[in-house]
Amino acid sequence: MYRKKTAGLLAGWLFGFVLSLQAQLHPKLIVVVVVDQMRADYLDRFASYEHGGLHFLATQGANFLNANFEHLPTETCPGHAVLLSGRNPVHTGIVANDWYDRDTGKMMYCVEDANSVVIGDSGAAVSPRNFLGENFSDWLQTSYPGARVFSISLKDRAAILLGGHHPQSVLWFSHETGRFITSRYYADQLPGWVEEFNSKRVPDSYASKECTPVMGDSSPAYHTREVAGRFPHVMPSKAGRELYDRVYGSPFGDEVLGAFAESAATANQLGENPRDAPDLLAIGFSSNDAVGHAYGPDGPEMADEQIRLDRTLGHLVESLSARLGKENVLWVLSADHGAEPTPEAELELDHNRSARRIPFSDALNSMEKQLSAIFRITGDVHWFAGQADSMLYFDRAELARHGISLAAASRALVTQVHDVPGVAGFYDTSRLASVPGWIGTFLRNSASTTRSGDVYYLTKEWTLFSSKSTGTSHGDPWPYDTHVPLVIAGWRIQPQRIKRNVQIADLAPTLASLIGVHSPRLEVVDGRSRKDWLKLRAHTDLKQP
Repeated sequence: MYRKKTAGLLAGWLFGFVLSLQAQLHPKLIVVVVVDQMRADYLDRFASYEHGGLHFLATQGANFLNANFEHLPTETCPGHAVLLSGRNPVHTGIVANDWYDRDTGKMMYCVEDANSVVIGDSGAAVSPRNFLGENFSDWLQTSYPGARVFSISLKDRAAILLGGHHPQSVLWFSHETGRFITSRYYADQLPGWVEEFNSKRVPDSYASKECTPVMGDSSPAYHTREVAGRFPHVMPSKAGRELYDRVYGSPFGDEVLGAFAESAATANQLGENPRDAPDLLAIGFSSNDAVGHAYGPDGPEMADEQIRLDRTLGHLVESLSARLGKENVLWVLSADHGAEPTPEAELELDHNRSARRIPFSDALNSMEKQLSAIFRITGDVHWFAGQADSMLYFDRAELARHGISLAAASRALVTQVHDVPGVAGFYDTSRLASVPGWIGTFLRNSASTTRSGDVYYLTKEWTLFSSKSTGTSHGDPWPYDTHVPLVIAGWRIQPQRIKRNVQIADLAPTLASLIGVHSPRLEVVDGRSRKDWLKLRAHTDLKQP
């Protein structure tokens, strides 16, 4: 009798231990935070002023110090597509924010889909159909039936390209109404919890509010080399498009999205999956990009944006940790691209005398004049039907009218056109296999035979193509645009700073191997798992909430 009782107790204990161990084999919730236009140096530059979410991630996680994209252009759509797919634009098909569609003769937005009209508002019809293949969100749901995927952002393209093909919800911000919306690809109507959040009119609460330095005017955090902006920035007094645009372009946009993320997690009990599957919440913070474009990466506005974002993320970390336990949430921090220093700041500090800001029309005019001279054509010639960042599409009808083959036009541009303002070189998309060095690798990672331009152009380092007199942009394959944060924190991850080089395409296979995600698609990713580089706590070291 004693033996039977002991055996029963032992069996019960073993059963409970196995269940507990199974629960620890994967995190309850995976949170992927993508900060649009966040440069890698921001984590260290503002570290002494940050004590919230960014501080937690940078100090308590595995911080990959040399993480870079390896494609061009470095823009929102290609970057977000690479992040969770582990594949470069040549394989995702997302070659730029917009590309020229030769069939329609029009520019194609990266997530454009005429069959997927917006739900909950007016706006462009969008879906992930232009994205080829799968990403981590899709693999997760295949490996863990019942896993739920939610992807949210202020930008539609960010939310869509992080969410994969079969998420529970993908939602983004409407500049027209200040509401969070979706498209018919995902749902026939907005979920109740979204309607409830929208009814609170959170963006309207910022009407007439001043955005002032959160650390105070005297803080050294704001003693920067850029002076393009001037605090305070006062929000419009009435609800409407102007207010929502301004909220989006300030740290207040992060606060709105942070509140929405907390609502998404709480309303859907993310991390408490009844099927014991990990849930995924992807969050694309877009306001950082707007601040950078307007004021540059080195101004007081960017300092304030980063410090406020740290606090916004801190609230989210605290909220999820309180409900789920910090050790049950796996965090990822990264960005879709970096940002170029403003030429004015580079020149003022004498960092780089070659830095300059020029309108792209100067470069385009030079190309067209030289091509006309090469082919001895007089009068106006419409050489290009379309232009995307880093790419040129010849007007093939115009070429045919003048008896010029596409191959001849491309060859002339690559080999005979010289001294174009701001351009370091041209590359024939049909002949990239022979391009040597790192630029050859980047180009081959980027070019799609159906969507890319006929010719790629390489912008000179420290040249900013812009007709504006302030702010910055991105898109080039230089380190200031390719080098971004990459941090994995929480769950089993121990703090460490990893100096070895990684490409952002390594993130998705690393996450997959960390939590036991399997998919045939993993065999064709461009990145490699870096799980072996991570210092991990043993499963039995984790606490249960």
